[in-house]
Amino acid sequence: MPNNLLAGKVGIISGALNEHSIAWKVAQRAHAEGARFVLTNAPLAMRMGEINKLSEECNAPIIPADATSTEELGALFSGAQEQLGGKIDFVLHSIGMSANIRKKKHYGELDYKFFQQTIDVSAMSFHKMMAVAEKQDAMNEWGSIVALSYIAAQRAFLDYTDMTQAKAMLESIARSYGQRFGKLKRCA
Repeated sequence: MPNNLLAGKVGIISGALNEHSIAWKVAQRAHAEGARFVLTNAPLAMRMGEINKLSEECNAPIIPADATSTEELGALFSGAQEQLGGKIDFVLHSIGMSANIRKKKHYGELDYKFFQQTIDVSAMSFHKMMAVAEKQDAMNEWGSIVALSYIAAQRAFLDYTDMTQAKAMLESIARSYGQRFGKLKRCA
């Protein structure tokens, strides 16, 4: 039962591909709790998924953005602030991709070019999002930036191949940028 916990809050939700995506469920719940938000995903992922259906359900505009591109992320944050009428209260980074997993590469047989893509999409994109938000001063005070991780960041799951390292890096970025944001706000 909704309690309007997010009434008046605005944000960006990335990574909703279809109704099986965690970001999809988060968007539905955030909408039910009164939040307004922009949905985003890479243009290729948007063609494969059903984001338009979620957009209609949640009355949420879509701003396509490749999260590995700081230019596209800049347009995303600018566009979101324009669409939502001001600074952002929350950002959900629910992005992950491994071509090594898709192509069933075993851990000892990783394609390193794919590995670099995994790191860029699944971890460095989180850093890029926060860096763009900081440069644009796009976040409201006490805003939240959340990245979804997986237990493989702390344990060995060989079938999760290069995503294990990507999730560990994602968590490290969250700790480091979280500390940076905390210090920036204390000094302001």
